[in-house]
Amino acid sequence: MLKELNEKVVIVTGAGQGIGKGIALCLAKRGVKIVCVGRRLEPIVETAEEIKSLGSEAIAISCDVAEREQVKEVVRKTVERFGTVDVVINNAQPIPSPATVEDTTYENMLFAWKGGTIGSLNFMQECFPYMKEQGEGRVINFASATGMFGYAGQLAYASNKEAVRGLTKIASKEWGKYNITVNCVLPGAESPAAKEWAKKYPEKYAEAIEAQPMKRLGDPEDDIGRVVAFLAGPDSKYLSGQSILVDGGFSIMP
Repeated sequence: MLKELNEKVVIVTGAGQGIGKGIALCLAKRGVKIVCVGRRLEPIVETAEEIKSLGSEAIAISCDVAEREQVKEVVRKTVERFGTVDVVINNAQPIPSPATVEDTTYENMLFAWKGGTIGSLNFMQECFPYMKEQGEGRVINFASATGMFGYAGQLAYASNKEAVRGLTKIASKEWGKYNITVNCVLPGAESPAAKEWAKKYPEKYAEAIEAQPMKRLGDPEDDIGRVVAFLAGPDSKYLSGQSILVDGGFSIMP
């Protein structure tokens, strides 16, 4: 018997702001127990306190997702507190400075990949034994249209995000027999990074909004969070290995 969404324990990385916080709040309003993860403790504590004020359970654990021992400790504390882990949402991702292909440094590539692909794999591998044992699990990774469609100047970030999609597809093939689904969300939302970009480049931001079919960016909780809630719940039990663009029709997969 599959668990209902409100029976689940969910780890959300990058839960201190933007899309990660929106997802955590969206799930909390549906009764989900949330483990808020982020490098800085203060923002994730704020998210956890907000969740508690909504009547759901939450804990905040600081962690650099690129550091395997820290990831192990998050999963250990999650299981100690809640008994298991049902869903891991790999939203955290450091964003390196833009650079052309010829100017992209090894350090920038490593920075993007450790915090993205390797960080996602760390959590997937540490959560896997619990999901396998209970015969059910959900992995929700985060990629980007930047990689899928190849935006110039974003080699480190984009190539890493495409690797996350590859990781998603392969894990879905290998873990399907355990009723573990693995999917990838590619969001377009009003994140802190998007807001900063809008301040620096107001004309480009206006052009981007004009090109958006719905004439707005997505809301982290109400637009992105709802899709993640579907992927985390029982209604998506036969959906796996997919890359789901959630940006109001701006990017359409061929």
